[in-house]
Amino acid sequence: MKNKFSICAFNVENLFLPPYSEEDSYILYKYEKSKDKVERLAKAIKDIDSDIIFLCEVGGEDSLKNLVEVYLDNNYLYSLMPGNSERGIELAYLIKKGSEYTFKHLTHKRRPLNFNYPHEEKENHYQMSMGKKRVYPSHLPSRDIAELRVFKEGSEKPFLILLGVHLKSQLDKEGIDFGGRLRRAAEFKQLVETYNVLNKRYHQKVPILLLGDFNGKACREETDPEFQKIYESTDLEDVLEVINEPKEARVSIHIFDKQGKDQGHQLDYIFVPKMLHKKIDAKHSGLYNYKNEEGAPYPRPTSLYERYQLPSDHFPIVCTIKNFPN
Repeated sequence: MKNKFSICAFNVENLFLPPYSEEDSYILYKYEKSKDKVERLAKAIKDIDSDIIFLCEVGGEDSLKNLVEVYLDNNYLYSLMPGNSERGIELAYLIKKGSEYTFKHLTHKRRPLNFNYPHEEKENHYQMSMGKKRVYPSHLPSRDIAELRVFKEGSEKPFLILLGVHLKSQLDKEGIDFGGRLRRAAEFKQLVETYNVLNKRYHQKVPILLLGDFNGKACREETDPEFQKIYESTDLEDVLEVINEPKEARVSIHIFDKQGKDQGHQLDYIFVPKMLHKKIDAKHSGLYNYKNEEGAPYPRPTSLYERYQLPSDHFPIVCTIKNFPN
């Protein structure tokens, strides 16, 4: 696609691939992805054929290296910086080889969220009222903000910035944050603040995209409260909203309840600034459906069993920009 630039966000669900480094060998038995699923993941990535692919849930640099070299014909540069994930599911970028662009991958994993859970705040307040130090420091992001700056060769100013995330899940193992909402809200607030700082730094001239697995409803309709800030303080819009994708075609993960009813909704997003809205190529943007050997899209899963047969429980989301970069 001449004069077009394509970006994809893809949660590849526990992409742990052998061989592992010795210290990570225990993962082999718990999370290893089947060869068949990895082959179908790779087939989807090749078919999407994006210039940049942001990946969630990559099982470390060894797994990423194996994906690229064994399954993707070594056609991508790759970058992974370990974040704060407790089970080693990392954020990574794939960059198609042969472009005239250069890249810089930055991490925000050590930036405090300025957030504590209510019981921690209560204890901190009590200790400080007694003239003592805070007991609980601020939490860090549960993963990271993976920032990718993209440059034209020889330029010191990026022409594009991506802020990739995999926000706090809805699990609450400790019973202190129902649905993970408090932590996710703090992470999202930090993400939007990062966007606004960068937008100001580059005088609103450099497109900045937010993308990845948001683990909640960040769409304009029925927005979860923790995501309202994006519509209040930015001009960012979900690419599926920009292309007027029908609501039924926006499900990026199918979640089946105990009765087998599909509770699926959109968790995966690419938020695009207003300056790019008119450049979005609707025909080559949207959620990607996995395909069979003949190249026809598989029907969407109607049961948990059918979902388990997919290469990932998430569907990739794609944004293609016309006449970009200028």
